Amino acid sequence: MTDTGTAKACGVLSAGLGVVLVALMNRLSKFWLITLLLLLSVLVIALITLIVVDAVQKPDQDHSDATNCPKRKKFGDNPKCPLLMAAFPLAGFAMMLNIRLCYSTAPYALMRFRLPENLFSVFVRRMATSLEIWCLPGFVIGDALDHIVQAEATIKKDSDSQGTGNPEFKRWKLYAIIWPSILAQWLNFLSYVILLLVYVPGEQGHLTTFYYVIAVSGFVFGISNPLVFACDTSYLPIYIAGENCFPVMTSLIHYLGTLLFGNRRKWNSDFIIVYIDLVVAIIISLVAAVLWTVGYLILELTETATQDPSEMKHIHPFTFGSENPSGDQLSPVLMIIVGMGLVYMVYPAIAPGMIVPFYLVDKIEMFILIASIVPPVIQAILIKHKSEWSVKYYKYNSGGFQKWSQYGAGNFYHFLVTLAPLQICLAIIFVYSLHHRESNVARSIINQPKMSTFLTILFYMCHECMLALGFSGFIGNKGGDLILIPQYIGALIMIFGAMYSEGYIIEYNKL
Repeated sequence: MTDTGTAKACGVLSAGLGVVLVALMNRLSKFWLITLLLLLSVLVIALITLIVVDAVQKPDQDHSDATNCPKRKKFGDNPKCPLLMAAFPLAGFAMMLNIRLCYSTAPYALMRFRLPENLFSVFVRRMATSLEIWCLPGFVIGDALDHIVQAEATIKKDSDSQGTGNPEFKRWKLYAIIWPSILAQWLNFLSYVILLLVYVPGEQGHLTTFYYVIAVSGFVFGISNPLVFACDTSYLPIYIAGENCFPVMTSLIHYLGTLLFGNRRKWNSDFIIVYIDLVVAIIISLVAAVLWTVGYLILELTETATQDPSEMKHIHPFTFGSENPSGDQLSPVLMIIVGMGLVYMVYPAIAPGMIVPFYLVDKIEMFILIASIVPPVIQAILIKHKSEWSVKYYKYNSGGFQKWSQYGAGNFYHFLVTLAPLQICLAIIFVYSLHHRESNVARSIINQPKMSTFLTILFYMCHECMLALGFSGFIGNKGGDLILIPQYIGALIMIFGAMYSEGYIIEYNKL
């Protein structure tokens, strides 16, 4: 049997075994449960190994033909590499899993570490704050690496008009961007392994070490995120789609975990649910790291006997297609900064937390989990199949990327910058309502199920729509080389805004 056939067999067996485990979980003894879980782990690892071996042994099967993958003669060609099209969304998904460990699994981790229940809010905020604060130095390092490469290229100005670039600049990008991005993917995987090792042993785990590793994972996220952007902005829409898929997938995992192990009289539920999350995070981050390494390093180096970076088809020295800042770039910049910066000042602590009837909070969050997938997925589909309707329209032999002012759909996207002032106005209305409860505005919103629910969902979906439009739109408006600047500004406002929002809520509750 070929490696491909064996891989398919492992995939089928893994899926079948997973179904058996879900169906018979409550009927299996501890011995058989552990045995089947170990067998499932072996099959998954074997599946990954066979995929990698098959890809490395046949590097030219899908990579030698420019019509398949990924030798784009022009930058505007749609990304077609199956490895990278899997690696980018998985990278986005894997990098977001540490956020779940801070928020969704916090009640169970609290019980595992034997902390009093009245410390729940303190526990969550300390974990989340450590994650958020340590993102900042990671962002600085990732941005610095990208700008160093760009500065070197700008000074020498040796890249050709098609963007294939001078070999020297490909070598720079290989060393300064690609290798650190691969290292970041493996560090992300390693951080989940260490979290598992410090969570499981002993009667109550190792809380302090768990806290420190969460902080380190935030630093890794901070480095990885800008480096992924710097690798190839063509895959950015599906990367963002991967990030937005994580809430639904993790909620499904959480639901299945509580369904199977929620009976505290039979299971150590608080321990098992977080354990499942960590195991899933390890598997997903491992697959993401393997695909990223194969797609960006192993296949590239096996395609040329000289291992010359100039022949690497996945590595481009620039996001190319960029030019000096223009007025068309202002709309996506505002979308990125406002969309990233404002959301966690208000959501979820103020809206829905302080204005929506309590029984609706979970329903709103569930709706948002599902709806948040829609904007980035729509844009990813449009960019690939109907680019003239998308935010990133590349027109051959007509100047490359078309600015929004140069085509019909682009003018519509310019109009959607109104989502930024709309979101700002909603935030002001929420805060005003809290301080003027006798006003007509407050009476029509606070604890009014329909209006408060509608405005909360509208506020959050402004955030999702602006990010889906802003990042890809900034590239489409020929700003690809500068994409990390608005991203960093938005991240800076988001992190410090969330911290000040926490302080505001504490002071408000004292009134």
